[in-house]
Amino acid sequence: MNQVPPETQERFQQLRTPAIIIAIAVVLGTTIYFALKDVGKPPLCYQDSCINLDAKNQRCDADVQTIIDGQFTETKLELRYSAKCDAAWTRAIVPPGSILYVEDDRGKKYGSYITLDDGLPSPHYGNMGPGRKLKACVVLPNKKNLCTKLAN
Repeated sequence: MNQVPPETQERFQQLRTPAIIIAIAVVLGTTIYFALKDVGKPPLCYQDSCINLDAKNQRCDADVQTIIDGQFTETKLELRYSAKCDAAWTRAIVPPGSILYVEDDRGKKYGSYITLDDGLPSPHYGNMGPGRKLKACVVLPNKKNLCTKLAN
């Protein structure tokens, strides 16, 4: 078995702490950069041009608020709305294979998104529909359809 000379071990100990600090600084700096790189940038769509697009990718999630929700035995549905984009989408924790969408007062559906199995019981987000006069909906894998009330 090879032995490391004591002076090499001592030098390693001297360099280890600064190396760890540098690594942590790089990770934190990268995280902060990506978290803030789109702050203050305008959204990439508005109302009809947001139809069926992802809210985060279009920068519509910066000013988001839940404007209506519905509690069901199977899940809680939320209608999420961005005033800057004048668009809304569904948020829910649902099983894989569920279909999230929003629906207007005439029954037109927008933003259909099929949830995937990511292994986590985390919220899933449908794609967007125009305006705020919508309801958040889901079709569960057992074909049961659930919707919130229509937002005003």
